[in-house]
Amino acid sequence: MTTTFVFSAKMKLPESIKPLLRTLGLLRQPDIETYDQLIDYTEKNAAFVSQVTLYTYVKARAGTQYPKMFENEDFLTSLRIARWHIFGAAVADMALFAAAQFQVAGDLDSAEAEIFAGGIIEEVLTNYRQDDVAPQVFLDMMAEGKRRAAFAGWSDIASGPAAFQRSSDAVYEWAPIADELKSLDEEIVRNSIHLRWIGVRRDTKELLRRDRVLASWTKPARL
Repeated sequence: MTTTFVFSAKMKLPESIKPLLRTLGLLRQPDIETYDQLIDYTEKNAAFVSQVTLYTYVKARAGTQYPKMFENEDFLTSLRIARWHIFGAAVADMALFAAAQFQVAGDLDSAEAEIFAGGIIEEVLTNYRQDDVAPQVFLDMMAEGKRRAAFAGWSDIASGPAAFQRSSDAVYEWAPIADELKSLDEEIVRNSIHLRWIGVRRDTKELLRRDRVLASWTKPARL
């Protein structure tokens, strides 16, 4: 007989192991019942997936030199810049994926889904507290996310992988590793972030209480 252990979100567990347990489906998260909760959920998961993917790849590629690299200020600057670009792409990926769940279910039309996703992106990326990149970088990431929402193919995005291509591109583009080395690692790098998104996609679909989230969302007057 196989025994499956499922941890409750109310249990006192070390914060460091919670993401792993969630990825494995062993830790139940609270339902997402409001638009604000969806925004918070998007921010936390985008931060976790983007940072873990970036740092894991850099550490694997650097090997024994990894600790010494943190003594190099130029490397640290590049790492911080990369972190935010990947995060911004991940936020947009998650926002579009969430909005797509409502659109394909018939809860939102395409125009409404665009505004719904854009609102999440704007709430997370506007006035984000950091000193690593200029504020304009965040504004540009926000504009790009909204542009994607305006031209989204919602049915493709709702199924999963199509929604998360941009964060995969961002890891490959911005990771502070020499281009000739990244070209050798491309498949590994892309697979690593795609695998981390699998659990997030599953949880998002399971946790979303669409009727309650929609009831808490104030549609712009022009809709």
